[in-house]
Amino acid sequence: MYYTVIGDGMRFLINLIKEESPPHKHNVYEILIYTKGSGVFHAAGKEIAAVPGKIIVIPPGTVHHSSASAAAFERIYINGEFSQVFNLASPTVILDNSEKEGLLLAKMIYANRHAEYEYVVALINAFTHFLLQNIKMDNEIFLATKDIIEKISNDFYNCNLTLRSLLKKSGYAEDYIRAQFKKITGKTPTEFLTEIRIAHACHLINTYKNAFSLSDVAEKCGFTDYVYFSRRFKHIMGVSPRKYMESL
Repeated sequence: MYYTVIGDGMRFLINLIKEESPPHKHNVYEILIYTKGSGVFHAAGKEIAAVPGKIIVIPPGTVHHSSASAAAFERIYINGEFSQVFNLASPTVILDNSEKEGLLLAKMIYANRHAEYEYVVALINAFTHFLLQNIKMDNEIFLATKDIIEKISNDFYNCNLTLRSLLKKSGYAEDYIRAQFKKITGKTPTEFLTEIRIAHACHLINTYKNAFSLSDVAEKCGFTDYVYFSRRFKHIMGVSPRKYMESL
């Protein structure tokens, strides 16, 4: 099923496949998350072991297929316009972490594929942030950006977090690393931070309902100005925090 992000014109196809696939290609990125069994991923004359814990990001136009070596062989795939997030020349393997957060996020995306598009997109954004944190590349600019992503993701709730300071500590000119950050992630550092904060706000509201006031939620997500928090929440989620809470 396709989900459209209003404003960005992005579409995502989310599904689970249990059979082997013939050679094929897409005009958008595809992310494969292997969930059960074992097999082999084939692309560009290379073979990659396909087992749970492997995530493969496949660039547009890449002919690929998966063959099974076990009876049960399942993977979730997410197809979409990720070119603003990734800039890859060939399929890239990302290993899940010890907490299996990548697999958990992928299963959440699949399980909620028929939910409201704002929620699906929030999950996909969280998943791409996870991938960017765990992808391994040698490019120094990418590694500097990855370091900024990690620091933002680990300290987003701190209202004293200063993006300008993080950018300066990268060792690159502030304007240059800011531009490279957007080139790699598709977002400015401020947009990236705001999306993480709003995603966490949704998590707090979904988990604790009205146990926290919305002002408390805003503060726990690093916002010192509730009006600004409410405005950014509505811009990203399509509804105000109050209406979002009342809809649960």
